[in-house]
Amino acid sequence: MQKVELTKQEALLVMRMLNYFLIAQSNNATHKSDVAGAKDLKNTLFRQIMAIDESKEQVSKSTKQD
Repeated sequence: MQKVELTKQEALLVMRMLNYFLIAQSNNATHKSDVAGAKDLKNTLFRQIMAIDESKEQVSKSTKQD
């Protein structure tokens, strides 16, 4: 399977769609495993977005100090 790279806006859209999926599934899910994959993907995307934001902040702080 190939790695797919998304822009921040695309990743946020995917996260939003996953949240809707999880809400719908939580109403009808009979097993936690039904939504485990979506939860993992959402959490992975969130962590990656936060890491990108933090690295951008560090870069902007270091350029301001120079």
